[in-house]
Amino acid sequence: MPWLPLSQVWNIWKFGYEPFQAVGSDSLCLATPNGNMLWTCDTAIIKQLFTLHTVQVPVKILKFYDIWGPTLGSVEGEEWKTHRKVVTYGLNPSTLPTVWNEAIHQTRTLIQRWAQDDSVIPVAKHWTSRLALHVIASVFFDMKLDWREYTQAGKPPADGYRISFENALFTVVSRLGMIFIVPRTLMRILPFKALQDTHIALTDWTKYMQQLRAKATDNIEEVAAKRNKTILESVVVAGTPSAARPDNRALSEESVLGNIFFTLMAGHETTGNSLAFALLLLAVHPQHQSAIQRELDAHFGTRPMDEWTVEHDYQILRKGYLGATVQEVLRVYNVVQFIFRITIASTTVRDSKGVSHTIPEYTTCLINVGGAFHNPSVWTPTPVPASKKADLHHSPAIEFDPTRFLNISDEDDETFWPFGYGPRKCPGMPFAQVEMIGVISSMLKDHSLELVVSEKTLQNHKGNRQAAWEQTRDEAIRKLRDDVESNMNIQMVKELPIRLVERDMVA
Repeated sequence: MPWLPLSQVWNIWKFGYEPFQAVGSDSLCLATPNGNMLWTCDTAIIKQLFTLHTVQVPVKILKFYDIWGPTLGSVEGEEWKTHRKVVTYGLNPSTLPTVWNEAIHQTRTLIQRWAQDDSVIPVAKHWTSRLALHVIASVFFDMKLDWREYTQAGKPPADGYRISFENALFTVVSRLGMIFIVPRTLMRILPFKALQDTHIALTDWTKYMQQLRAKATDNIEEVAAKRNKTILESVVVAGTPSAARPDNRALSEESVLGNIFFTLMAGHETTGNSLAFALLLLAVHPQHQSAIQRELDAHFGTRPMDEWTVEHDYQILRKGYLGATVQEVLRVYNVVQFIFRITIASTTVRDSKGVSHTIPEYTTCLINVGGAFHNPSVWTPTPVPASKKADLHHSPAIEFDPTRFLNISDEDDETFWPFGYGPRKCPGMPFAQVEMIGVISSMLKDHSLELVVSEKTLQNHKGNRQAAWEQTRDEAIRKLRDDVESNMNIQMVKELPIRLVERDMVA
């Protein structure tokens, strides 16, 4: 891997695999004034970067997550092991039935809410992010949220608070960028409504969290004995030493709140965005949606949703076409496009061709997840003519094909690790998988997703509905490239209207 001066590199990143096509390699090495950088989408190198002891997380650049105190994402060594133990205990398998039931309930009630707008969904992410937040609120705090507007008039605040728990939580999550960038003091004193509303939400949400934590710590033995704990209760129990748990290492109040916020934020953003991409891709590729519906019909028959269980139904669906579809969504639009690592000593790695390379000490390694999951040497491109791909702006949506995962076992993680790999693999993976399969199955069992074809497009094609749909589909595929934005995650926040319609069960 030759090292290139930064001056020789331009247009370094747009999306996915493109940066590496320019140099004809799966890795790109840069020499910059601030130190060496390695960009790679080579899966063999990436796995080593995830597991070698000479490669660590650059925790300094993740300190902005520490709004209250150190979290799982910003510590290393023995401290990280303590945080990991606490968070993993909170995200234990006993929470999955609640995740499953709440995902189905929230989806069913969301469908009723959509019916008020003629079931047209202009921006899918607007709704899927809230859906993910509703599920999290139930599992983390035993708070039941509904689909009323998030306004102060919607629900009065508790005594001693300025806004309700729901409003505080939604405002904090939706304004993360502002919270990370603007100092708390400035947020409070600057005469801008958005800043002051955010400060109130953050202040009140902190108080709500402190109250919930205090309730758990004041009754720690009783809470510890509960069979079904909320995630907050589990985190408090795991981070509180007691006579029954003398080996527990204590976590400060600040770190308990910080870890709850960190896992909540990560789960909300990633799952909400992934669900939005799933709905859009299934509307663009109706043949895959139909395959899922045939699977759902064969499995559930007329059994009511109230009788669906995570223990039986989820496991079967996860191994079928629906599970393959979720995997393919996470491959084509993995919302975490880059992961950072840093070498703390000179490190030798072996690439996919078996060639050894030495990475210098203190090299910042940018693991290009998007590039790795679109690497044509690993993932066979969809057989679409080059001219057609160019016309569709080389959109990742072209490559959506769940069938590629039908014969890949859960243990086959050599080339696919959407939740990371190694010791720092996301502990919330089962939570997200159960939620996504619960949402999609309960949505598609009795309904279908369609692209909205405008009257103007239909008129331009003189009433030819198939031609109008094909034009709409091509435009949607282009938008799924051109309108995808990158913040902490990639997301689709511009309009790409889809519609939910009842299925014709007879047909």
